[in-house]
Amino acid sequence: MKWILGVTAIAVVVGIVAAISVPAQTVTPDEATLKLFPPETQGIGFVDVAGLRNAPLFQDLILKNLPQQFPRELNEFVNATGFDLQRDVERVTAGRIGQKEMLLLVQARYDKFKVEQFVKDKAENHIGTEVYLGRVIYTPGSNNADRHPDGGISFIDNFIVAGNLNAVKQAIDRMAAPAPSVVQNTELMNEIRTIEAGNQIWAVGKLEIGPIGGGRGPAEKLGQLAGQLKGGTYQMRIDQDVHAKASGTFGSAEMAKATSDMLRGLVAMAKLQVSSEEKLLHLLDGVSVENSAERLTLTFNARGDQLKELEQMKKAMPHFAR
Repeated sequence: MKWILGVTAIAVVVGIVAAISVPAQTVTPDEATLKLFPPETQGIGFVDVAGLRNAPLFQDLILKNLPQQFPRELNEFVNATGFDLQRDVERVTAGRIGQKEMLLLVQARYDKFKVEQFVKDKAENHIGTEVYLGRVIYTPGSNNADRHPDGGISFIDNFIVAGNLNAVKQAIDRMAAPAPSVVQNTELMNEIRTIEAGNQIWAVGKLEIGPIGGGRGPAEKLGQLAGQLKGGTYQMRIDQDVHAKASGTFGSAEMAKATSDMLRGLVAMAKLQVSSEEKLLHLLDGVSVENSAERLTLTFNARGDQLKELEQMKKAMPHFAR
């Protein structure tokens, strides 16, 4: 089960390393997919993997630099099923349900029979099965101590549904018959509709993380301030260039201003430290921090040629990435 969930998560990892340009319209949510999440969903994240694959800069910086050799288990999976994660994953939607549960919906082109047969062949005593409303859910075996006992994954039409077992069953319920969903969660849906159209990656939701420990000096103070976040949005897109925007809502305007001031100070300090590196300095010029009332907005803009030059620097100087 662990490797299966890892396989479905690869699409998310590949997508999250990218970023965005900012168009004028707002996103049109995929309500057919969102209806599979319950009303108590606290946050939603989305990755348009197909859109990233088609972005020129993503191809140059990410796809061309992926390792030629993947783990043996992944190669076996691809060879046996014909399911190529780089080619066949289309979209990934993830949700945090309540305080503890997660649900991951991967939309992809794959042969359900071949994928399920591969799972059965590799299962031995490590993977159990449960039939729920006619759908097979694969669950960790009882002798698999290193896996979460509450996990489940099901292959349904063009979806891979994974997460906490209860969340997976709720998604299957909603596939079978209409039911109240996150679409009725007005607060969360209003946040989704603030996301600008064309973003390949976005996330919205409430945050209750508390003070973040660790670090010293400015890092410790920033962690304490970040712990006061009540919610936020994040949006990214990559085409010829990179642009990203994150916004967070704090409990008070004073807290938002204090966090903004600290972030501006950290950016200024970083510029001083790299003042002799013109390329890095220009990259930091693309960072902007603004605050209004209880809201803080952080934006980042970088030209594609800047990022390509930095990539060449990393290859020429191995210590650069450390």
